[in-house]
Amino acid sequence: MESRNNSLGTFGRYPRVIFIMGTGRSGSTVLDLFLGQHPIIQSAGELCNVVKSGWIGGEFCSCGERVPACPFWMEVRKRWEDLTGATPEEYERLRFLVEQRRSTLWTMLRSDRLENLSLSEKGPGEFLAYAQWTVALYRAITEVNGKSIIVDSSKNPARGLALAMMDQRMDLIDLYLIQLVRDVRGFVWSQRKSFRRDERAGVAHDLAPRPVWKSALVWLFVNSICEKVRARHEQLRTLFLRYEDFASDTLQEALKIASFLDISPEPWLDVLAAKRPLENSHVVAGNRVRMQRQITIRPDTEWQSRLTGFEKALCWLLAGWKAHQYGYAWRSQTDAVDPVEGHNLAGPHYIRSRQSLADKVADFGKIEE
Repeated sequence: MESRNNSLGTFGRYPRVIFIMGTGRSGSTVLDLFLGQHPIIQSAGELCNVVKSGWIGGEFCSCGERVPACPFWMEVRKRWEDLTGATPEEYERLRFLVEQRRSTLWTMLRSDRLENLSLSEKGPGEFLAYAQWTVALYRAITEVNGKSIIVDSSKNPARGLALAMMDQRMDLIDLYLIQLVRDVRGFVWSQRKSFRRDERAGVAHDLAPRPVWKSALVWLFVNSICEKVRARHEQLRTLFLRYEDFASDTLQEALKIASFLDISPEPWLDVLAAKRPLENSHVVAGNRVRMQRQITIRPDTEWQSRLTGFEKALCWLLAGWKAHQYGYAWRSQTDAVDPVEGHNLAGPHYIRSRQSLADKVADFGKIEE
């Protein structure tokens, strides 16, 4: 990576970005926060919403301050405006055209060259401006916090595809893609829940329940597009991760992610071994869990008792073939756990085997060799 040239001459450092994509309510906020326990990684939440919901909308940062009053995001905004000369409103217009319009997604999937992609009647060059301003946001964050890696858990596959273009075709960022998947039935159950607006609790708007059939089709569509995005990126810098695996064996998945990113897993192992809760960061938007002071990683089992047999069958009828490809089975088995081996970080999550932490790390090293 050292030999790669940055297309934006004013950008001195090459932003390294971990982008988590997938459906909402799939554990991306918890994964984001866990990755941020590493001293060289900044957990930043859904960066697609920082400008609209934070700088413009004034929502709460996970630190407890509203974003316009948060010292971290105030400094990031100042650096971003210095780099771009743009306003948040100008950037939000372009971001919406790229990330929220289906027609732009289909165009990006059909084309490899987007430098002159026209997003509106204003003509070509708008995609390039969107790309430069997005990279400037990543760059501003790295300048403020001094960390070399940023986690963006925006999840939107259209944004993921645009970022892949910025890496592969425009040489602007160093992108690592993680497709995070949750069992379709767990996703459907989560979508069945409703929440009333409570900004301090991390719920910016009323959230109405979604029908089972619609949620299952959304899960199928979004994950299918995520697969296409991963196929467009360098294979060694893409990772498929099931939330259930991450929640039930956080240690093993942490080792896998560290190998994927080519960084030391020690900080994550220290958190697990010391049974420390996740430390929060300056996260804007995402799951309401970001506002909690004690953050836990939990297995996804509630849907097994809460969904009716008909609802489970409907999920499987509509999306079971894709879930099966991802390793999910129609009949799920809930592993028995021993509370003696639990730790505070994960609440009801426990290391499955009776191997010690040191033994599991040693065994992983043998496999790698």
